[in-house]
Amino acid sequence: MLTASRLKQPLNEAPGAMTVIDRKTILMSGGRTLADVLRLVPGYMASGWNGANPVAAYHIPLDDYGSRNLVLIDGRPVYSSLSVGDTHRGMMDVMLEDIERIEVLRGANSAAYGANAMFGVINIITRHSADVPKAEASVTTGNNGIQDRRLQVGGTQGPLSFRLSAGEQRDEGYLNAHDDRHLSLLDMRVDIKPGADDDILIEAGTNHLDAGDGFATEVMNPLRTIRSRDSYLNAQWRRQLSGSGELQLSANHAQEWRQDVAPFAPLPVVMIDYSGTGYRNNAELQYKATLSPTLRSVIGAGYKEEQANSPVLFSTTGAESFHEERLFGTVEWRATPQWLLNGGLFLGQHSLAGEYAAPRLMVNWLISPEHTLRAGITDSVRSPSLFEYFGDMRYDFNGMLLARTWKARGDVDPERLHSQEIGYLGRFPASQVNLDVRAYRERMNTIIRNSEYETTVSLPYSGNRLKDFTNAPGFELVGIEAQLRWRPIDGGEVWLNQSFEHLIWQNEYYNLTQERQPPEHATTLAWFQHLPGGMDFTLIHQFLGGMSWHDNRDWQPVSRRTDVRLAYPFRVRDGLAELSFTYQSIEGDRPVFLPSYGLQAPRRSFVQFKVSI
Repeated sequence: MLTASRLKQPLNEAPGAMTVIDRKTILMSGGRTLADVLRLVPGYMASGWNGANPVAAYHIPLDDYGSRNLVLIDGRPVYSSLSVGDTHRGMMDVMLEDIERIEVLRGANSAAYGANAMFGVINIITRHSADVPKAEASVTTGNNGIQDRRLQVGGTQGPLSFRLSAGEQRDEGYLNAHDDRHLSLLDMRVDIKPGADDDILIEAGTNHLDAGDGFATEVMNPLRTIRSRDSYLNAQWRRQLSGSGELQLSANHAQEWRQDVAPFAPLPVVMIDYSGTGYRNNAELQYKATLSPTLRSVIGAGYKEEQANSPVLFSTTGAESFHEERLFGTVEWRATPQWLLNGGLFLGQHSLAGEYAAPRLMVNWLISPEHTLRAGITDSVRSPSLFEYFGDMRYDFNGMLLARTWKARGDVDPERLHSQEIGYLGRFPASQVNLDVRAYRERMNTIIRNSEYETTVSLPYSGNRLKDFTNAPGFELVGIEAQLRWRPIDGGEVWLNQSFEHLIWQNEYYNLTQERQPPEHATTLAWFQHLPGGMDFTLIHQFLGGMSWHDNRDWQPVSRRTDVRLAYPFRVRDGLAELSFTYQSIEGDRPVFLPSYGLQAPRRSFVQFKVSI
């Protein structure tokens, strides 16, 4: 496991609470999106402003886009440079069948990864191309317009192996919403081992999403279909050095394109155009060393540049951009056989936000091989996005300015989160039980929020008020979460997640209006069982207390969701096949995200047939 500090560590020595979801569990969950799978992580909530844009948030639904989580796919950060740093599109860059495991650090980790790793890190490790079948195909069909297809081929020739995956997903999203979704993906992974000490990874891919969006009653957010395309190239080279050292060089490039055009309802000859492009280049070099039997370290440096281009979002035909240089390091010191200290520091130089530092100090007391206590503090940072710095949205026709809704004045500072936590990790071999408990206090003194201000110019369709991003009073969040895994019988495993938390905004008005309130109590119970005859059975029940993604006008009442899945694997000539049936939300349709708009997540059922050779 590498996610917590960039050093390989067992769970009981990691400087933070970790959840690891392996490939078998991902497939047995019955989820069709990564956000769905993350319901198996304590403290995570899965939703989306519509069904075409699933999003996952940890602890608190601070935004609609997941911009305060860092999502990595094989070390490549996936978030939008064009929009507000959202990760929901990036989480569509990989098919669930191509994932080997998901490592989730529950809590801040800017000390290892820098800005955006504010409420945790979702690290997705895909399957090594030498470990995949020569060919695999699957077809899924169900209600709510579900039509999924996937084809994967792979092979090995000497030191080189490859995997090529293509697929698509279709569904009709929420009830009472214009959010049909058609997602197409193409991904390639090549692994090369030129020598005993070297490993090379090369990845490339693209996805295309047609997503319904908007509401019939909203002038600036009309009904339309948004077309977007993300493409990437990722390369990584690792060399094992003498003396247990390792050198790693990685570089990646990401591009995004969005076409978002619709008629302006009051004046249909005018087109609202939110289209744009963005790109990111990122490079990093890191070195790991074992300095002594009790001392290990990793140090590194990196550079990234980002650019966004949208005449409407930024009111310029040019591009807005920034660049960032970074240094980072972690030191792990085993002071005694029972005491382990982990210190980390990330230093960034952002061309717009300036200098920032994110430190961490964690102490693990290994009481015994089965029981560990940990405690620590960490500071994390989120830099404003390009739109939060430069957003300027204008609507004109034949040179006449009709409306102006946003004008960011650029005087916004990075968000900073201070976290304190204590935790316990226990293994009880006789009872086949693993238990992970985390108690935390998190404080953000200022948060970037939308605000309004008046101008001296009044326009026909927007008046004289403009929206901006400013630093507003923040919050304090205290809570405790637990993750229990139990193997009560052969072939069976029970997962129980519990979380309790309480949010207090520094601005009392937000408390009164129940602004972005997380559920004070959430429970997930999952049972994964291998049945006689090779069949697999899954039952997942989730309880979420009342919460709001926005405020009390869209208060989401207590919700319950139960999913079941039954799969039957069998042989076909020289290959393996599986027929599975999944039934989601047995209780029925559920109010979701914006209940005031009548949005409901539908009850779904679908059948999948998969064959591999």
